Amino acid sequence: MAKPILIGISPNAMADDVRLAFRTLLSPWRWQSGPALLTLKQALADYFQATHVFLVNAGRSGLYLSLKALRLKPGDEVLLQAFTCVAVPNAIITAGGKPVFVDTVQNDFNLSVDDLERKISSKTKALIIQHTFGRPDEVAAIVKLCRRNKVILIEDCAHALGAEFQGKKVGSFGDMAVLSFGRDKVISSVFGGALITKNQFLAKAINKEFRRLKFPSLWFIKKQLLHPLIFNLVSPFYFSPHYRFSLGKFMVAVFRLFGLISLPVSRLDKLGKSDLPVQKLPNALASLALNQWRQLGSFNLHRKKLAREYYRGLKPLGRHFPLKATAVKPGQIFMRYPILVKEPEKLKAFLSKRGILTGNWYREVVAPAGVDFKAIGYVAGSCVNAEAVSHTVLNLPTHPKVSLDDVGLIIKLIRSYVHH
Repeated sequence: MAKPILIGISPNAMADDVRLAFRTLLSPWRWQSGPALLTLKQALADYFQATHVFLVNAGRSGLYLSLKALRLKPGDEVLLQAFTCVAVPNAIITAGGKPVFVDTVQNDFNLSVDDLERKISSKTKALIIQHTFGRPDEVAAIVKLCRRNKVILIEDCAHALGAEFQGKKVGSFGDMAVLSFGRDKVISSVFGGALITKNQFLAKAINKEFRRLKFPSLWFIKKQLLHPLIFNLVSPFYFSPHYRFSLGKFMVAVFRLFGLISLPVSRLDKLGKSDLPVQKLPNALASLALNQWRQLGSFNLHRKKLAREYYRGLKPLGRHFPLKATAVKPGQIFMRYPILVKEPEKLKAFLSKRGILTGNWYREVVAPAGVDFKAIGYVAGSCVNAEAVSHTVLNLPTHPKVSLDDVGLIIKLIRSYVHH
């Protein structure tokens, strides 16, 4: 079997990231506080022209702080799009708000401005927009709507670091913006994130909460530093001719058994009860994020190049088969390249048997599978477009380890699947 092509499993970790993680493991006295925090904070402030940057242990922690700064009262509503991760409504609930889900555009991944306008009410205090897969929302219309209704706009840029709308950086439009440096985001420190704002009043309220936060434990930091090393070791053995069983999968199971791999979403998350504490970003993980931050431009140019190749190769298939390739527009970065296809799980299994691991963000309208919709306030059937998309989406890898030749192989295999 040729080299595996993966979409998750620490996809951004290049050789220099693995070496940095190893060196950092040997310096535990610099794991919690240190110079990387200040350097990363200044880099983000300069990039977004933001006066206030708060570095936290996860994107969801940034969301929580942004909402906590609004001093939500019982019954206060926070709008968010359906077709999202459970971490977003969990942050709303933990901050004391009520999630209200907005449908997506038909056959698309971002929210519908029309449905948004219908769901804004006198109880609406904030809106979270997602920029799914690094494809910016209709920001101009959304900003106008929020200003007219005096609604705080929070940009969730977890998928979209480096994307632009009408020549302006995504993350610069809202009252606040949240970044994620999770293990399979645009840049990765395994766990990590940031909250940025130019609003002095909001910054003061955020800082009041931020000062109370602690650094994660040394054990938690150690696990995240091990993550790139573990998956650098595991990846070559992840697939086998037997498909379901491989040495790599066995190794992952063993590392999880010994608690050396932190899961991005826990069992409690699915029940609407997030168990990840809101904490500061430690210096060790800031070092990992900073190393990838310096390559953000080249990473995103690479993603856009691959996205254009996917579109060119897959668009013609839509004439003969229910497959929709996503058009590539200026400003988009394509953290992953999404397609809509009938029975995506079958195509996913077909590719997996051939050593290509594709993604299923999001196979449920609020992911992952097993989320208690009642606990997070989602009513089945209330967002029909988002539900339809969740049942037909499959996303293809665009991370730095994927080459144009790899994309050519993926396209060739999808063509053979379609014509089979």
